[in-house]
Amino acid sequence: MNEYFEQDFGTSASKRRAWGGVLFAAAGVIWVVLAWQLMVPFSDGDDGSSSSRKCQSVLFYEGDAPTWQDATWDDCRAQRRWPEMLGWLGLSVPLSVVGVALYTSGSTSLRMREYMAEHRLAAEKKARAAAKEG
Repeated sequence: MNEYFEQDFGTSASKRRAWGGVLFAAAGVIWVVLAWQLMVPFSDGDDGSSSSRKCQSVLFYEGDAPTWQDATWDDCRAQRRWPEMLGWLGLSVPLSVVGVALYTSGSTSLRMREYMAEHRLAAEKKARAAAKEG
């Protein structure tokens, strides 16, 4: 019974840690995509089209008047909509929080299991040594 409980405990902790890593990785992917959308220049549509407009990055624009404030650059603004990006950022927050909590919980549980196994082995070794002496 004790061995089964310990194996079940270890399996559960490993699953928690794995799910935590997956959720945190998903949040990380969202962060990378958002950073790419904010920092990389882009075009407003089909790159092969002659009417395609080159848009500067949202964060690193050149010049005094960024293209984002010019009324003629509506196509650029339509490609990088702030509400959508903020929505994805908002989704990534609970994913990262739950992911870190699950990963930490699973890792701590596995480490506690290892510690208890080491403690049990040391106690058994001490009991055998005492039995040999007495």
